[in-house]
Amino acid sequence: MPQLSPERTRKILADSAFRELVSGRARLRWWLSILTLVMFFGFIALISTAKAALGASFAGSAMPLGFALALLMVAAIIAFTAFYVQRSNTRFDELARRVNRELGR
Repeated sequence: MPQLSPERTRKILADSAFRELVSGRARLRWWLSILTLVMFFGFIALISTAKAALGASFAGSAMPLGFALALLMVAAIIAFTAFYVQRSNTRFDELARRVNRELGR
């Protein structure tokens, strides 16, 4: 890969579409990461404070409430990933193509 000149690097960094792409992706990654961390640490806090309630079965099934919540967390993480992929494939890929067109990659 050829080296970028400092002038070309400044041009890329000053491009509004490039800044929109970088900031949009970073903002989405941070929000999804924060949601994930809140869920995980919230679940750990719940385990440490409500052991008996999480061990009890619910709705007449043999599955404990804690296991059902863990499965819901895994499903939420999969949904977050699917949302990120969908957003990346629609919004961010179009921005990346626009940046490449404008800056002549």
